[in-house]
Amino acid sequence: MMSSCSVKEAKTDFELLSEGQKNFANRRFDRAEENFKKLLDDHPDSKLRIHAMMGLADSLFRADKFQEAAFQYKEFYELYPIHKDTLKTRFYRGMSEFSEMKPADRDQTFTKNALEEFKKIVSNPDYVNSQFYEVSEKKIEECKRVLAEHIFFIGKFYFRTASYQSVISRMNSLLTEYPDEPYEDEAIYYLAESYYREDSFKNALAEFERLKEKYPTSRYFNTATVRIADIKNIEKMAKNDNQ
Repeated sequence: MMSSCSVKEAKTDFELLSEGQKNFANRRFDRAEENFKKLLDDHPDSKLRIHAMMGLADSLFRADKFQEAAFQYKEFYELYPIHKDTLKTRFYRGMSEFSEMKPADRDQTFTKNALEEFKKIVSNPDYVNSQFYEVSEKKIEECKRVLAEHIFFIGKFYFRTASYQSVISRMNSLLTEYPDEPYEDEAIYYLAESYYREDSFKNALAEFERLKEKYPTSRYFNTATVRIADIKNIEKMAKNDNQ
């Protein structure tokens, strides 16, 4: 016996795309996500897939599903490396990672991922006049600031635990890769003091002298002066012992 209920016809790719775009415009991002996903699942050969991929990535981003969005944006520019929206997907993949960034005392994987994308934008001369170029430059500086603070935080932690070789490694990296940060005088102090406590007096002397020369108003200036005098006295005694 045949059922009197009619079977609901599957929606076409065009209908799904239109619904998704309408839901997105009305800020119904979860519904838009469903529309775009269904188009991609049900119509693998559709010429509208590229629009659905972009719509899906944008819907996820607007819904604050940043890691899913990052994956979709990355998939887009890997599949369509010369498409007109490739720059947009690179930028928003960077912004997706940027939106997940943690404080300086936490893991910085998201910061590094964001920095990588923004660097690819500003290093490409074809993107100089784009709307994303200057914003990417600013985001690079923000990422670098957090990464510098992260290294500084770890270096101070190692100093407190008397792991002076680790302090030396971190502070040298900080001062080389991220010069002129607001706390640079403190970083130089930790580096110099770590050298001092490791009996690496030549390196300690150079860093304490750098601290005094570059930061005459630093709160570590007097400590550096005392250490310099102490090191010179140690060197003098060592010279007399060798005579």
